[in-house]
Amino acid sequence: MMGKRQSIPEQVAEHLMQYAQDGWQSLFQNGAAMQDAVLADIIEFGRNSAYAEEHGFAGIRTKEEFLQKVPISEYGDYVSYVQDNMQKDAQQLTDLETEYYLLSTGRSMQGKYYIETKAGALARQLSIDIWNMSLAGKEPIMTDLAVKMLAVTNCAPLDEAPNGKAVRRTSGQAAKMLWERAAQLYVFPYEFLEATMSDDDRDYLTALYTLKEKHFNMLFCNNLAYFGVLLDWIAARPQQMIDDIRNGYMTAELTAEDRAILAETFTADETRADELQQLLDEYGELPVEKIWPEFVFAGVWLAGSVGQFSKDVMHRLPERVRYISESYGSSEAMFNIPMEFGCGYGPLAIYSCYFEFQPLDGGEPIGMAEVKDGEYYELLITTYSGLYRYKINDIVRIRGFVGTTANIEFCCRNSENYLLADRTVHSYELIDAIAQAEDACQCLLRLYQGYVEDGKLSVLLEFDDTDADYYAFCTQLRQIMEQKQIAAGRFYVMKDGYRNKEYRALMTNGRTMQCIKLPMIVEKQPDGAMVKEIYGPIKR
Repeated sequence: MMGKRQSIPEQVAEHLMQYAQDGWQSLFQNGAAMQDAVLADIIEFGRNSAYAEEHGFAGIRTKEEFLQKVPISEYGDYVSYVQDNMQKDAQQLTDLETEYYLLSTGRSMQGKYYIETKAGALARQLSIDIWNMSLAGKEPIMTDLAVKMLAVTNCAPLDEAPNGKAVRRTSGQAAKMLWERAAQLYVFPYEFLEATMSDDDRDYLTALYTLKEKHFNMLFCNNLAYFGVLLDWIAARPQQMIDDIRNGYMTAELTAEDRAILAETFTADETRADELQQLLDEYGELPVEKIWPEFVFAGVWLAGSVGQFSKDVMHRLPERVRYISESYGSSEAMFNIPMEFGCGYGPLAIYSCYFEFQPLDGGEPIGMAEVKDGEYYELLITTYSGLYRYKINDIVRIRGFVGTTANIEFCCRNSENYLLADRTVHSYELIDAIAQAEDACQCLLRLYQGYVEDGKLSVLLEFDDTDADYYAFCTQLRQIMEQKQIAAGRFYVMKDGYRNKEYRALMTNGRTMQCIKLPMIVEKQPDGAMVKEIYGPIKR
């Protein structure tokens, strides 16, 4: 049990400052050995669980036994155990006591509950701390006591399980801990996250809070496309926002209780209103580089389709803004820690889980020590919170190594593939083809999705530049797809606003746009009302 010796996350936490002083490479230098130690931890904590007993690996002690006896699993294998645990915590998945439960509304839009133990929560927090500490070493403004940031997230509190333990949202739990540490850093109070309001009112007020703060200089927003929505609100209602700031009033439908709570911190600021009014009078709009002269940094998702679908927002921001990818993770655990600007990958969070990599050809899973640079794999994890050889259903790519620790980059969901007449195409192949076409044609897309018709891959395209040469781009994309042996169908050029319409359709069950990954697959023919032009009819 935990009292006998320190777990690997506890050991890393104890030496965190030393790793920072010595350089983060010292943490990742012997990653393969740390992975073996993590697995030894988890085996010890989980071998007496009900899950181990019922799945044939009770009492195991070695890595060899683990790989031989523990079955590969998916979320459905754990539902009954989590449900029982929420009634009474009785070692259903691990010997470790449950700290709280995490709720993910996820891509399926169905609520999924996960157990989080003390060791699992610490491992998650370590990834946040290491990312922040690494960033602070690269971005001096992080250490400025006057820094002001916008962190876009869900709220944390939800309810209690029948056993009295808390149920929390994953992103909200991380944010709540940060607010508790330094609430003065944020452009709005934590109570704003818990206030009840419509999606439009929340977007308007988020934009309003941010506009009110002249010294806003850092953005943390998983999906940068959401910040584009905030910019749209500012562009659409500049005078109303200026008036709200001048009067200390929030133009939104709020309960009397929420309005009273928020009014304590949203006070009138005539000086800021005058500054903004002068800009509006001079330029006829509120230029981003003028309203936030200190805005220099954004932590966002840069990998996968989300990174691709938010590049248009980068073009709307000042050139001085630098971007670093936020850690890749999920409700189950954190997986990597990006540490370089403009880079969508980073070293594995080797203290967080035991990682395995399944080749896409269906071969046996391999450990981190066996992966090859540049190859694609499906990710499996074994965690301190009772998941064993669990299929995340994500495809990742190996992007070099830090010491013996692999760098990984999220590419796409394993389920995001297109079944053509002649072969299966993974979404990352379409992402690569689009990127090549964008570079060749010097244009930018806000969104693209694949649609299989007549055994070929048709593509829906929303261009950022309405003056782009659609025909030239589609011709280039068809050539690239042919080179990649992807049978190309039609190219549907979608009208402006299609991407945001798709986001809105998925904003249910408490999900906000900033945490949504738009699907790379369209299941039916595009809505004709949203189609602007069609290129390349399929030859029959």
